Amino acid sequence: MRGGSFRIARIAGIDIQIHGSWLLIVALVSWMLADGVFPDRYDGWSGVAYWTVGVAAAVLLFVTVLVHELAHALLAKRRGLPVPRITLFIFGGVSELGGQPETARAEFAIAAVGPAASLAVAAISGTVALTLGSGNEKVEAVFAYLATVNVLLAVFNLLPGFPLDGGRVLRSIVWGRTRSFRRATVVATRVGEIFAYGLMILGVYFILIGFLWNGIWLAFIGWFLLNAARGESSQLQLDTILRPLRARSLMHTDFISVVPGMPLQEVVDNFMVARGERAVMVANGDAVLGILTVSDVQRVPRDEWMSTPAQRIMTPREKVETVSAETPALDVLHLLGDRRLNQVPVLEDGRMVGLITRRELLDKVQVAGSLAPDEPSSRHDADTQSGN
Repeated sequence: MRGGSFRIARIAGIDIQIHGSWLLIVALVSWMLADGVFPDRYDGWSGVAYWTVGVAAAVLLFVTVLVHELAHALLAKRRGLPVPRITLFIFGGVSELGGQPETARAEFAIAAVGPAASLAVAAISGTVALTLGSGNEKVEAVFAYLATVNVLLAVFNLLPGFPLDGGRVLRSIVWGRTRSFRRATVVATRVGEIFAYGLMILGVYFILIGFLWNGIWLAFIGWFLLNAARGESSQLQLDTILRPLRARSLMHTDFISVVPGMPLQEVVDNFMVARGERAVMVANGDAVLGILTVSDVQRVPRDEWMSTPAQRIMTPREKVETVSAETPALDVLHLLGDRRLNQVPVLEDGRMVGLITRRELLDKVQVAGSLAPDEPSSRHDADTQSGN
């Protein structure tokens, strides 16, 4: 989701981002309101008025979506979960939590507060439409629309289509009954997949009976929810495999180091090509000076490789992303993904003791996943038993 997003604000320590697809849906909603919905309900406005009110309603709609997501995020933070960002995109919004709730009750509360916020927004909007809108059709139009859409938003999110809020509520209920977070996620994911397939089938039916755009939109939402549900399942597998591990368990200690003055040609020939290393440490004895990667080498013309020492183009140690040996494995994986890194050095007491590469990490995850038990014990299960 992060690719193609940009930050527009920061609220309570949470980055508020907009994805490029958000601009598309705001334009589409503005057009539908200005060209169809409002002209059908209100006569005698000018074209500029229809478009002004349409754009205002579309933008305010996404403000209310942001309120919905902030309700999730602020309660999650209150429950001790980090929330780095909220992203608005074509399907509405998503709060990116930096972990899973510790108990079924916390999961239920965090999931349910979003639809509750939407219903509150609908009540406020409806009140504004009935009071302030009684003497102003344009105010009435905007807030009546917001009231209606927020009721629909709350109802839709409460449907059991994991990872919609309703799907998370379902997971919290199953989790509370079974005492197993993993089993609850499997159940919620399967129900979510069935729900997603149902939306896609309904979308195809609508297309066949002549409601082309409605059908395409339903099918598109179903496809999105299907992929989101499967993504949650994959994330659970990663969480199960990596949660007990630390960077120390993933690193290899036989990393290659070269002297600062070694020509790039020798580094490429002896290590990057011959041994398949994507990165080597540049060290002076026991002191690591920096890291030299394939990307660093590619920035130098080939005819200069023999005359260019490794130290000249390496990334200095102070600019290199590092992790401590006790960093949780999940945090290492997120760092590699967020920063688009191929490797990260591991430090202990200020000394480099190992290197974790993306390729080796994913290989270990794949092997561990194939050997993992069907129902591993996890801190989620233990915390649920003690927390409910």
